[in-house]
Amino acid sequence: MKNLARLFLVVAAMATLLSCNRNAKPEPAVYELEVYKTQKIVLDVEDRDLESEITLPGGLVDIDGKDALVFYSNGSISYYDLETGKKMSGVNNVEPKEPVSLDTVIDVDVPLLAGDSKQLGVRLDYDETNNVYWAEKSYDTEYYGKNVHELIIVDKDFKYLGTIYDNKVWPWFWNGRILIDIEHIKDNSVVTVNYLKLTKTDRNYNEYIESCRADLEKKHKEWEEYKEKFSPENSPLIGLVKPQDDRIYKVLTLYCKDEISDGDKMVIDSLIANKEIVNLAPIYLVVSAENEEAGASYVKKNGLDCIEKIVFDTEGIANTNAGQDNPRFIFVEDGLITKDTIYSTADIGTEMIPRLFGEGKFTRYYIYDGELIVAVTGGAFIDD
Repeated sequence: MKNLARLFLVVAAMATLLSCNRNAKPEPAVYELEVYKTQKIVLDVEDRDLESEITLPGGLVDIDGKDALVFYSNGSISYYDLETGKKMSGVNNVEPKEPVSLDTVIDVDVPLLAGDSKQLGVRLDYDETNNVYWAEKSYDTEYYGKNVHELIIVDKDFKYLGTIYDNKVWPWFWNGRILIDIEHIKDNSVVTVNYLKLTKTDRNYNEYIESCRADLEKKHKEWEEYKEKFSPENSPLIGLVKPQDDRIYKVLTLYCKDEISDGDKMVIDSLIANKEIVNLAPIYLVVSAENEEAGASYVKKNGLDCIEKIVFDTEGIANTNAGQDNPRFIFVEDGLITKDTIYSTADIGTEMIPRLFGEGKFTRYYIYDGELIVAVTGGAFIDD
């Protein structure tokens, strides 16, 4: 009887231990997303967005058990098999399969980048390949100046496993089976797809979290310094222009020369060809000359007198160390100069002019019924 009682005690202790182990929260770890396979998809000519520098997929779909990317371009829909990289024929209007998601609260016992230990309400997407749930956190771009992301990882019991901060690659799409990243490349015929896998590293978690916090602090400090340096109030050129109350506006500079360069001619021709847009859009032209008479002569000689918003710079404010053969383009958004670039002749047609007539990365100006329209084009202009 004593032996039997002793056996019951051992079994009970083991059961208690197993129960504790099941309920025990795993130690957090540092994870990474790594590229384990790359696939290039060559798009047929009719599927390329001919108005854009690149063509981007609009979703990941399942077609008869095959993973396919869907492209919306030129008013049509096309599908490409990820495994073969080839276009699929006879396929119409396949709805993307949404990952299994749920809204819940996870109990986080270790400090996250967002703050101290707490319960965190999140929307979780299930990744059946890795048997984990993901929650994505985006940090305030107005505070940090750029897109910074964190992926929070929890297991199937909603216990916190770790985090991935500002990784080099991020999943554009996932469907429960695969995670893929789409590379930004300026080739309208090719889309590069990177397959991602979740890897647990041996890095020290607490040190990693501290390094992430330090990086966020660094980004914030650099952004504050940038805003102070590139605010319109600190730019004599913007002060010269004195723009209207435009939230977003552009300034282009030209220099008076007896012989205009190929780059200047390209800029002048584009301004004249799009004069209706230039005169309606918040676009300002600064002509730099020794005096206003010389500037007015340059404007008339080159046919720029059809442009309404011209300001003369007679003090050399627009001059730069890059020399006077290079047009200068400034983009101001919400009280901040977000682009101030001197362009070489080789880059004027492919970069500067598209940026002049587009607004940021994904929009374009055009005239409809006498009014200026700002149209979303889905990735027409890619900034540096």
